[in-house]
Amino acid sequence: MKSKYTNTIIFLAFVLCNVKAQPIAFTINGHLDNYVQDTIYLGYYYGDKQYLIDTTVVDAGDFTFSEDSLKEGVYLLVIPPDNKYFQIMINKHENDFSFSGDLDSIEQTIEFEGSKDNSLFYENLRYISTKRLEVDQLNAEKKDLSEAEQQVVDEKLKMINEEVTRYQKDLVSANPGLLTSALIESGFALDLPEFEGTPEEINMKQYLYYKHHYFDHVDLSDERLLRAPRHIIFDRVNYYLEKLTPQHPDSINQSIDYLLHKMEGAEETYRYFLIKFLNDYAQSKIVGMDAVYVHIALEYYGKGKAPWVEQGQLERILENARDAEPTLIGKYAPNITLQLRDSSDISLYDVKSDYIVLVFWAHDCGHCKEAMPKLKEFYDKHAKDLGLEVFSVCTKVLKDEPPCWQFVDERNLNDWINTSDMHGGKSYMHSLFNIKKTPKLFILDRDKKIISKDLGPEQLEEFFDHIIKPQN
Repeated sequence: MKSKYTNTIIFLAFVLCNVKAQPIAFTINGHLDNYVQDTIYLGYYYGDKQYLIDTTVVDAGDFTFSEDSLKEGVYLLVIPPDNKYFQIMINKHENDFSFSGDLDSIEQTIEFEGSKDNSLFYENLRYISTKRLEVDQLNAEKKDLSEAEQQVVDEKLKMINEEVTRYQKDLVSANPGLLTSALIESGFALDLPEFEGTPEEINMKQYLYYKHHYFDHVDLSDERLLRAPRHIIFDRVNYYLEKLTPQHPDSINQSIDYLLHKMEGAEETYRYFLIKFLNDYAQSKIVGMDAVYVHIALEYYGKGKAPWVEQGQLERILENARDAEPTLIGKYAPNITLQLRDSSDISLYDVKSDYIVLVFWAHDCGHCKEAMPKLKEFYDKHAKDLGLEVFSVCTKVLKDEPPCWQFVDERNLNDWINTSDMHGGKSYMHSLFNIKKTPKLFILDRDKKIISKDLGPEQLEEFFDHIIKPQN
């Protein structure tokens, strides 16, 4: 583990969590030699950030934090003005402890009374620092050695690594339940078994094994780890979702379900990540990821699994999800009947074409004024060879509808199917296709299944070249 006596930016904020985990009163007495400031801060990790929660006066290096309510985790003693810090473990079984050390060499000198957790934490840091020096020295020596001599050094490095692994595994085994043990164990490497098959088969088997066992050494139901450095749980969860999970909504939904199931024993962790997942996929710019938002909203918020959400907010979340659900990629587009310029009816499903670009626009939309001519360029260039038709819908109704046709004429958009709702909104296009802004574009196959959406016209050529053509 790396030394934590470093520089960081500390965010002054409070996190209020309505969870079952009960806070505990703590008394922490400290003495620091060579401490020249008159105050010191207490902070903690939370997810991917750090927060300050208290400050106290320092008198000749002595100080006390008397806290009515702390939750277990890794806390920070933060030194102004540079916000250097060192870490302490907050353990509910050791709620009255003291420590002393020299600020100029805190990792080497700090000693604790009344806290085995903290004593072991710094014992491990000192041990790792010693072994790191040995490794650095051996690596420096390797540069000037022969190949045979380098192999001898490599064997020594291997032995050091094995020694460190044994030491840490023995420490964890002898001290179950301590936060230090959980932190150390999170760094244990996964041992991949030997697999047989072709190189491709072996790679796939290794990937599946690694993904399945990725959290073997990290307990996602251990709520303390939410208040630990971000690499312990926050970064791991992100890596699992973004790197180990195929970036397809169905796969991501399965991974989110798996993660939240493993977090069910840690209500605060569960809440933190459920909120994070919902927000992340609500704001995603990746095409199709609204399906993940819909899944989270309907399966968790809609089924009472987010009881902390106030009713008004819950209704907005569910309304957004239900509005988006009918036009997710993979679903069949709703059929709508609109009018051509001569007032005759035409339905979307009347159009027979291998592909349809369904575009909703408005004549007073600034982005539409740029996008529609670009769509025309793509249409003129590729419509015939792709077997593609454009079904163009002006979203304006009533008195705002007639200027739609002036827009079409001015931009020479008469070669494709142009429509509008001349019956004052009876097509229900806005609700059926969740139109909140324009332009809004869908790509449909011959069966009217949505195969992509929300692309810009400038992205259509790449989409058909790299996604559609290779499949044909």
